[in-house]
Amino acid sequence: MGAFQCLIVIMYQNNNGNAYIMMKIKTLVLAIATAAAPFVSAYQTEDTRLLRFPDIHKDKVTFVYAGDIYIADTNSGKSQRLTDHIGFETFPKFSPDGSKIAFAAEYNGSRQIYVINADGSGLKQLTYYNDVGAMPPRGGFDYRVMDWTPDGKHIVFRANRTPWGKRMGRPYMVPVEGGLEQPMAIPETGGGMLSPDGSKYVYTPIDREFRTWKRSRGGRAQDVWVYDLENNTSKQLTTDKATDQQPTWVNDSIYFVSDRDYTLNLYKYRDGKSPVKMTDHKDFDVLWPSAGPDAIVYENGGYLYRFDEATKSAKKLNIDVTGVRQYAMPYSKNVSDFIDSMDISHDGKRALFTARGELFSVPVKQGPTRNLSYTPEGREIEASWSPNGRYIAYMSDKTGEYEIYLKDRANNNKTIQLTDNGTIWRFTPIWSADNSKLLFADKNHTLWWVDAKSGDTHKIDTAKYDEDGLTEYTWSPNSEDIVFVKNNENRYASLWHYNIKDKKVTRLTDEMTSERNPTFSPDGNYIYFTSERDYNLTFSSYEFDYIFNNATRIYSVAVNNHIKPLNAFESDELSIQSDDEAKADSTKKENYIDANGFMSRVVSLSAPAGNYGALTGVDGGVLTLTGGALKLLGSEPDSKLETVAEGVSSYKVAAGGKHLIARAGNNYSVIAPKPKQDLKSSQLDLSKMTLKIDPKVEWQQMYVEGWRTLRDWFYDENHHGQDWDAILEKYQPLANAVAHRSDLDYVLSEIAGEINAGHIYVQSGDAPTAERKKHGLLGAEISAHQSGYVKIERIFKGENWHENYRSPLDETGVNANVGDYIISVNGRSVKEVVNFYELLENTQGEQVELVLSKSPSAENSWKTTVKPVASEQGLRYMAWVQSRADYVSKLSDGKIGYVHLPNTHYDGNRSLFKNFMPQTTKEALIVDDRYNGGGFIPEHIITWLARKPLNYWKRRGVEPTKTPQFAHDGPKAMLINGYSSSGGDALPYYFRQAGLGKLIGTRTWGGLIGISGNPSLVDGGQVIAATFRILDNDGNWIIENEGVSPDIEVIDRPELIHAGKDPSVERAVEELLKELKDNPKKTLTVPPAPTKF
Repeated sequence: MGAFQCLIVIMYQNNNGNAYIMMKIKTLVLAIATAAAPFVSAYQTEDTRLLRFPDIHKDKVTFVYAGDIYIADTNSGKSQRLTDHIGFETFPKFSPDGSKIAFAAEYNGSRQIYVINADGSGLKQLTYYNDVGAMPPRGGFDYRVMDWTPDGKHIVFRANRTPWGKRMGRPYMVPVEGGLEQPMAIPETGGGMLSPDGSKYVYTPIDREFRTWKRSRGGRAQDVWVYDLENNTSKQLTTDKATDQQPTWVNDSIYFVSDRDYTLNLYKYRDGKSPVKMTDHKDFDVLWPSAGPDAIVYENGGYLYRFDEATKSAKKLNIDVTGVRQYAMPYSKNVSDFIDSMDISHDGKRALFTARGELFSVPVKQGPTRNLSYTPEGREIEASWSPNGRYIAYMSDKTGEYEIYLKDRANNNKTIQLTDNGTIWRFTPIWSADNSKLLFADKNHTLWWVDAKSGDTHKIDTAKYDEDGLTEYTWSPNSEDIVFVKNNENRYASLWHYNIKDKKVTRLTDEMTSERNPTFSPDGNYIYFTSERDYNLTFSSYEFDYIFNNATRIYSVAVNNHIKPLNAFESDELSIQSDDEAKADSTKKENYIDANGFMSRVVSLSAPAGNYGALTGVDGGVLTLTGGALKLLGSEPDSKLETVAEGVSSYKVAAGGKHLIARAGNNYSVIAPKPKQDLKSSQLDLSKMTLKIDPKVEWQQMYVEGWRTLRDWFYDENHHGQDWDAILEKYQPLANAVAHRSDLDYVLSEIAGEINAGHIYVQSGDAPTAERKKHGLLGAEISAHQSGYVKIERIFKGENWHENYRSPLDETGVNANVGDYIISVNGRSVKEVVNFYELLENTQGEQVELVLSKSPSAENSWKTTVKPVASEQGLRYMAWVQSRADYVSKLSDGKIGYVHLPNTHYDGNRSLFKNFMPQTTKEALIVDDRYNGGGFIPEHIITWLARKPLNYWKRRGVEPTKTPQFAHDGPKAMLINGYSSSGGDALPYYFRQAGLGKLIGTRTWGGLIGISGNPSLVDGGQVIAATFRILDNDGNWIIENEGVSPDIEVIDRPELIHAGKDPSVERAVEELLKELKDNPKKTLTVPPAPTKF
C-alpha cells in the first residue's frame, strides 16, 4: 500500500511541476519508514547530524545534540550523554585539563552557568542572577560559556547585563569553586577566547552569530579585536567589510571564520598581512569553531570537523549518537490552543476548526469530536461549511502547494481536490449562497472564483496598490455579484464590484474616502461597509498638537436606485412607471448592483464615529467588532449599538444567519446574533480535540512551509538571485536529521539566511520548554566581600511611579545606601550561600526582608523591606542615559542637550517626548541613535527634530514664546553605530536628508527592508519574510546591506568606554561647540510696541 501511495504522488507531481518531487518523495519515505518500523530505527546510528556548539580537548569532543550535552571519542565516534533535561543546554567547554565541562542550562527555572565532571558526575550550579528570559532564535542565549582561565579556576561567560537591551552582552568571570561573578573590563562582546596565558582576550565587540542573515556587509559585520587585560588596551585585528567572527586561540595563533569568500571558512590571522584561508567548504558555513590545546572543532552542514593545527588540515568526525530521540517520539496532545480557523454549520449543531494542520468537527452540545482529515504530511487550513451543510471547503498543502479541497458529507466525507493549479499562497475560500462557487485570493494580489463542481477557476481582478493583496471580499446572496476592496493609487481603499456573468469590474466608491469591511444584508438589497469620513480632533496633552481618531462609521447603501435607503422617509404613495421602465425591471433581479448613483445612495447608520471592523450583515442589522466586544447595530434610523458579547476577538456567522461562533481568548462559544449573549454557558467543549503528533512528519511539513513562506512573501520574487528550489534541496538532508524542535529553528534559520536580507526571522513554535521561575533583583550592582557578605556598589535610580522602571533599593522608606553590606535575606545569612543571587530565587514581586549594615558584620545592623523586580534592564538603561546627559552637560558647560532613542517604537517615542521637549531651549543638541533597535518608520520623530520656530508671540510681562512651542533651532549632531538598526537606520538617513547636522560614529546596521506579517507555521512558530524595501526618491536601492555611513567616523574603543569616556559624545560636543562659536545662538530682541497706526 505504501509503495502504491508513493507512486501516485510521484505521478501527480510529474503532471504539475517537478519542483517538489524530491521533497515529497523524501517526506513519504520518512513517513512510511516510521509507520513500518520501530521509532528509533528511523534514524541512522552513525554519522549523526545536527551536532551543535562543539568543543574539543585532545581526543574528546563535547557538543549539544537535541538540547542535551554529549561527550564523544574522536577516534571511535562513540558518545555518552551527560545531561537529560527538558531545558536546552548550550555551549559546553572543557576545562584546561579536560576533567570538567562548563555549560549553560535551565535546570532551576532560568538559564545559568553549570559545571559537570567529564564523566557526567558532580553537577554544580555557579550563577543565580536572573537571566533575561527566553529570546527568539535570532537573539541567541543569555549565559554563553566562552572559555576557562588557563589555571582552570574561573569560567568566562557572556551575560546579557548591559544598558542596551536584552540581546547585548559582556564577558564575566565566575569562580569554579563558587562565588559571585564579576564583569571583565570589556564593555560588550560577541564570541571570544582568552590567550593561552590569560593576559589577552580575542573577540568580536559585535554579536550577530544567531542572526539569520548570511553575507551581511552592513555596519554590524563583525571584526576581530584583541584586548590586553593587563594594560587595558585594545587593537583591531581585521577591517574587512565582510563578517569576521568567532576568533579562537591555538598556541600563539589566532584563527577566526570569515565569509569574505562567500561561505564562512576558517582563516588564520597574520599581523600586518592578509589572513590565510585554512578551509574551503563550499556548501555550508563553518560555525562555532572552538579551540583545544592543538586543534579546532567546528560545525559544517550539521557534522563536526577537527582542524589539526600541526598539519593545517580538517577532517570530518564520525560521531555516533545512539539511543531514543525522546523529543522526536510521537505523542498525543490537545490541540485546541492551535486553532487557526473556525466555522459553524447552518443549523448551529457542529463547529468546524482547523488546528495543528487537521480538520476537526466539534459538537455544539453532544456527540463525538471528529478528525475529518488525518493527513499529517499536509496541513489543512481555512475550513468552512457550505451553506447547505453538505460540503466542507478547505485548503491543504499535501501535494506540495496549497490547493482547495472539498469534503462531501453526503458521500462518507469523500475528499475532492477542487484545484490543481496552486503556485503561491492562497487566502480564505468563501462559499456562494447557492453552494456552487467559492471565492478566494492569492499572494499575487489576484482575486479568483472557482466552480465547486468542475474546479474551473476564473480570474476577477489583480491589485497594484494593495500591500496585503485583495483580502476583503464577499458574495451577494444572489451568488452572482461580488464586492471587494481594492486600493487606488492614493492608497485609499474603494469598494469594487464584479458580476460573474458580465465579467466586468467596476468601482463603486470614489478616491476621496476609504472604505472597507463590505458585507451584504441577508436579502441582498443593501451593502454595509465602514468608511473613514469623520475628522475628530484629539489634542495632545503636551503641546498644541492634534491627531484625527475615531474616524470610522458604519454605512449602508442600497444596491440600486429601485431599493429605498434604510433611512428613507416613510410615506405610502403610488409609484408610476413608464412602459420602458416596467419592461426593463421585469427582466432584472431586484437586487442587482448598479454603480450609477452609488455614492449618492450611501447613508450613515446611527452608531457614533469610532473604530469598527469585521462587519457581517444579519437579519435586522449588522454585526461588528469594536471596543473589545461583538456588537449589533440595527438598521432602523434610531438604532443603538447593543453588545452581543464582551471580549470577542473574532467570530463567524453561519449560513442562514441564525447562529455564530465567537472566540474570546482561547475559548469558543456558539451563540445567536442577538444582544446579551452568555459566552460561558454556550462555550464549546474542546477537550476531545486530541491529536497524535508525529514530530518527524510535522517537522518535514514545517520545513517546506517555512521555505515556501519566503518564496511567496519575500518582496523580491527572484529571492535576490537565489535558486530557491535548489535551496530547498540543499537543506533537505539537514531537515531529515532534525531531532528536536530547536533543530528545525536552526535549519529554517539557515534557509532564511540564504536570501541575504535583513528582517528575515524565525520564531520558535511548540518546543520543549523548561518552566520559568520568578527570580527577583534589587536594582543594584553587588560585589563580593572577603567577609562572606556582599556590598552594595551602586543603586540604580528609578522612576518608582512606573513599574517597568522601579528600583527596589531606591524606593521611599527603604533604608539602603551605596556602601552598605547585605547581611541576610529573609532570615538567611548571605554567608550560607556561595552566590548571593541564590537568595533572591522566587522573590519577584514579593516582600523581602533585608538585614543591612555599614560594616561587613551583623553588629549595628538594621532591617528593611523591599519588593524585588523581574529585570534590571530598564534601570541599567536609564542610568546609562543619565550618565551620557551629565557628561554632555559637563563638557559643554550646560549648553548642549542630550537625547537618546533606544528604538523607534514605543520606548523611543516616549524618550523623545520625555527628553526632547524640555531641552529645546538648549543652544545645541545631541541625538544619540546608537543601539537603536528600530520599530516604526521614524517619520514622526524626524518631523519633531526638524521643527523650526515659525514665529514668536509677546505677552505682557512674559518672555516671548514660539510656534511651535517645542522647536529646537540650534545645531544638532546624531551619534550612530552598528547597532543603529532598522528604524535606527532610517533615522540618521532622514536626519541627513533634512540637513539637520553631522552623523558621528560608525556605519549603521543596514537593515531597511521591512516586515508586515505573514502566516504562522502549524505549531505556532513562524518564518517571517521581509515584504518591502527602501528606495530613495530617484528609485535607487539604498541602505539595505550597507548601512548609513557617518560624516565623521569615531570608534568607541573598549578601553576608553571602560575608563568612563565616550569618544563619540566627546567628538559631537567638540563639533557643536565649534558651530556655536561660529554661529552663536541668536537672542530675540523685542522692540517697543507700536504707538502709531
